[in-house]
Amino acid sequence: MTRGMVLDANSATAILAWAAQRQMPITASLLTEGRWCNLRSHLIRYDTERNVIQIVYPIALDTLAPPEIAAGEELGISLRRGHKKCIFVSPVLMRSQDKSADGQAVDTLVVRGPAQMRELQRRVYQRVIVPQERFIAVKLWQGGLPTADSATWPLCSGRLDNASVGGVLVDIRNGPNPRLGVGHLGGVEITASPGRPPLLAEAQYRHCVVRGPGRLGLGLQFLGLEHDLPDRASISQIADFVRALRATA
Repeated sequence: MTRGMVLDANSATAILAWAAQRQMPITASLLTEGRWCNLRSHLIRYDTERNVIQIVYPIALDTLAPPEIAAGEELGISLRRGHKKCIFVSPVLMRSQDKSADGQAVDTLVVRGPAQMRELQRRVYQRVIVPQERFIAVKLWQGGLPTADSATWPLCSGRLDNASVGGVLVDIRNGPNPRLGVGHLGGVEITASPGRPPLLAEAQYRHCVVRGPGRLGLGLQFLGLEHDLPDRASISQIADFVRALRATA
């Protein structure tokens, strides 16, 4: 079992060379102008000597137009390798025009190779149902997690219904309208048990389902976990939480 294991440099190099040879698809996350963007691309080259990666200019998953990605911005990148996901964060070096194998013009980004690559079992991205007899408290803020200067009340609170590294479903009382639209940013606080520090993460509202009489389920997708931001749960912490849930479910 890998708990967000950090790979050695030789393993990371071999994985990137393998991914470039196969032009593997990647997903990317970017924090720009105060909002998270989810992106999709594929890797087309890896220069082992210069330790730089070239990817097709990413497509935004949540907006019609891709964001303008400038040199120096940090991309969180993940790619699949068998039953595992390889994850890293690297700065963008430049935007570059290139040509595909059939001579077509291709808009690309050149990204520095990772200083550190982690590997997670893809199983932690599979949903784990929380037993009904177990109560895991969740609070949800609108617009992201509150800062020390903005002591705001949570938008709503409830219990965790299911979780994965990809996101959570929160069971709430069907009371006042939580005023969330698809794609809206939220802040999530998960308290696994009383007395333990909560897990804090940014998330995007994806959907709502009826859970039963007077109950709703809010589906939320985690954002930016690859980036290990201050005062936020890391992707390894979320993965460990999901593993612990699976062990007791």
